[in-house]
Amino acid sequence: MPGGLTPEEQQTIELTGAVGYFELKSSSAKEGGSDKKRWTLRGSRLLSILSSLRLAISLFLILAFLTIFGTFIDQGREASFYLEKYGNQWGGWIVRLKVDDIYHSWYYVSFLSLLCINALSCVYNRFPITVKSMFRERVNVSREFLKKQKGYQELSIPKDAFPDGPVSYVKSVLSRKRYRVSEAHDGGESVVFGQKGVIGRIGSHVAHLSVIVILGGGLIGSLIGFRLFGTFFVHSTTFVPQGNFSLRVNKFWINHYPNGMVKGYFSDLDVLKEGKVVTHKVISVNHPLEYDGLRFYQASFGEAFDRLKTAKILVVNREKRQFLGQVMLNWNQMAAVPKSDVSIKVIRYVSDFAFDPKTNSVYSKSEKSANPAIQMAIYQNGKEIGEPWFFYNFPQIQVMKSLPYFFVFAGYEAPMYTGLEVAKDPGVMIVWAGSFLLVGGLFLSSYVYHRKIWVRFKEHAGSVQFALGGFGNKDRTGFEKEFRYIVQEIENARHANLQKRENPSTAPASNVPREA
Repeated sequence: MPGGLTPEEQQTIELTGAVGYFELKSSSAKEGGSDKKRWTLRGSRLLSILSSLRLAISLFLILAFLTIFGTFIDQGREASFYLEKYGNQWGGWIVRLKVDDIYHSWYYVSFLSLLCINALSCVYNRFPITVKSMFRERVNVSREFLKKQKGYQELSIPKDAFPDGPVSYVKSVLSRKRYRVSEAHDGGESVVFGQKGVIGRIGSHVAHLSVIVILGGGLIGSLIGFRLFGTFFVHSTTFVPQGNFSLRVNKFWINHYPNGMVKGYFSDLDVLKEGKVVTHKVISVNHPLEYDGLRFYQASFGEAFDRLKTAKILVVNREKRQFLGQVMLNWNQMAAVPKSDVSIKVIRYVSDFAFDPKTNSVYSKSEKSANPAIQMAIYQNGKEIGEPWFFYNFPQIQVMKSLPYFFVFAGYEAPMYTGLEVAKDPGVMIVWAGSFLLVGGLFLSSYVYHRKIWVRFKEHAGSVQFALGGFGNKDRTGFEKEFRYIVQEIENARHANLQKRENPSTAPASNVPREA
């Protein structure tokens, strides 16, 4: 088979609908001297840069790298959270560089927009040409054009081998291979043209369009959507201002593997509006609750770092060296100390005690129980006499030494919280639509092959002179096999004619070829 057309020649063929390339080239060359060059975007250096594959790959890598931060760093938390978790230096950089809300940062949106422009440029550069070539195909082409195709063959077959005429025979051969057939006449010659899989030409463009749709959906989600994180406690009801409804956690539990590792964790949730339950769902990782455009994802869990369920307090009369007993304190509830005139209640808890001398305030350095401490309000004869701190790891520290009682913070139970990520993404349906487009584009590109075959022939001295040419955009091996089959089927007319002459009684009733 010939080497085929050069890319420039093939593009000209597509633009002109596969007219005789050399005739067009010569005519345009004559007219080219009088035309003034005008700048257009198509074919310009700017479009070449914007539609380059290198730019697309670079943008994909940059966005993938930035997404790593959005995956492993909690998004939408308060600035104090990052300062406490990552320290003043790294936490400060996270807040300043907007890594705490990276999907809404100016640089992430900019790179995403540039990727959209890259995909649009690719479509603009090639899609109009492809569409025009699909609807401007010319049947009548020259023999010089056919000789430049990937597949080319010349045949000479006796005229009497075609009782119904060569046009009918060739059309039947192409039709059996599911080609859409048309014909034209050029003086004393005829041309039969067949093509199939033309829709496959737009497969790559559909894939590019799908990328644009997906990126557009992601861009809409970045601009007007949000992702927030919140901690919710069992039996608590929290108002969600973004949705104008309340969320109640009925239950939270964890399933474990036999070796003790966490298998999964679940939250039983109710959505309440005007005090009535409007929807209910048990959520887990990758199975969110959806309501009114918001999604609640199961993100994390842990022990509360700022509240307790119960605290165990041991009380000793220091003067009499007498153990008075233990008191189990519920959160923020008063309880009397036995054999004394003192009552106590827990008013604050931090899991990792830290003191800021600048603001004279106590805070938790982390969510881990590294240095748990409680603040108790102490009442004597019904009158508050102090609010000292007591430390689980350092029971010997007693602030109110004038009080004749020694208090030991001996145990505690912190409630479990469920960490929920609240997200609104108005572009999610657009992304889904783009995903379906992508699958369709990949299917067209991978399984639907566009193929064209021209058969030009004329009668001369009792025989029919055939010139066959064609090409396929993809699957070159498959096209070559199919082209050889079509050539062989046309040649079979010669053999059928010889067989009919030698043995008329056994000749087939019709010389229309049958595909095996």
